[in-house]
Amino acid sequence: HHFYSGQPRTVTVVLPSVVNPPNRKRRLDSIFETWGPNARAIYVVHNVSEFPQADHHAVISEKSQPEDPYSYPQILLVPESIGFEDGLPRLNHVIRTVYEKVNPDFAFFVNDHTFVIPEHLCKYLEDKHPEEDMYHGHALKNQKDVFNSGAAGYVLSRKTMQSLVQKWDQEDPICLLKNGAKWLQGNPGLVTTKCLKEVLHVEPVDTRYHGKYHRFHAFPLTRVVSGAVDDWYKKKHEDMDKLMKTDKSYSHLDSGVGCCAQDTISFHYVEYLESRALFSTREALIENPHMTDHELKSLMIAKWPKDFKDIGIYSQGLPKEGAKDDWEPLLQVMRRISSRHTQREC
Repeated sequence: HHFYSGQPRTVTVVLPSVVNPPNRKRRLDSIFETWGPNARAIYVVHNVSEFPQADHHAVISEKSQPEDPYSYPQILLVPESIGFEDGLPRLNHVIRTVYEKVNPDFAFFVNDHTFVIPEHLCKYLEDKHPEEDMYHGHALKNQKDVFNSGAAGYVLSRKTMQSLVQKWDQEDPICLLKNGAKWLQGNPGLVTTKCLKEVLHVEPVDTRYHGKYHRFHAFPLTRVVSGAVDDWYKKKHEDMDKLMKTDKSYSHLDSGVGCCAQDTISFHYVEYLESRALFSTREALIENPHMTDHELKSLMIAKWPKDFKDIGIYSQGLPKEGAKDDWEPLLQVMRRISSRHTQREC
């Protein structure tokens, strides 16, 4: 289950999603059975009962280290002094712990509604250097500030995590935000972004493939292909060329085949059954790229959740069976993100 020693190239840190918390255990189980081990998933929990499989042998806490540091998923147990609502202290504690106790070259921060393709994360990081600053993800705007969507996930390099920890140790007021507004406590990513930008001069970048196709997605596959993403999300892309180094094309989100890079790294709002469906469909296509469209469609219909409660309030089911125009781009994108050419181990 592991063929390396020393520091991991990358880990994926799975923070608690604020959406549908009762299903969290099912989502963590599903990640464990799908992309979690390959992504070296580290589950952030307030109580080991959230993922009992890891029990005592795989816990990173103030008092313990995993018995086998090379086996994943592991769980990062947050100290009791940090409550579920304490978003900012929790994120700071998590980044510090990952940097000090795991020390990967890169850490990818997502939540338990994110679906990750670890082989594509490896590919993306192939030419990146851990001793250079890095805050990469899906850049959006918040008034005049640019931040990376926490839903789509963002990558921090070792150097950037180290710099953040140093600033917290120096009690930098912008980075620690001791008495900040309550809503900022609930949006810790924005505080981190501000610290990165104003104090460390590290900013989000355009991570699209060839400056055209997004790799990190804040919505599920069906919604990005059909273009049925929320208006607030579209608006957060407008005029981005004035706020960061990119061109006018960033303002418009492509749907259909143009939605997604071949080496797409993440989707979001993916409930536990959909994550299994997406994972097994990709596996089947990588194994058998010559599968016909008819076979692929039948496979997806067989695997995908059908009930609204299983699909989840923020996801969208597959198109109606006869809706040829909706199926065509979906099958194309499914093939595109499931190619042998983009698989990398790291």
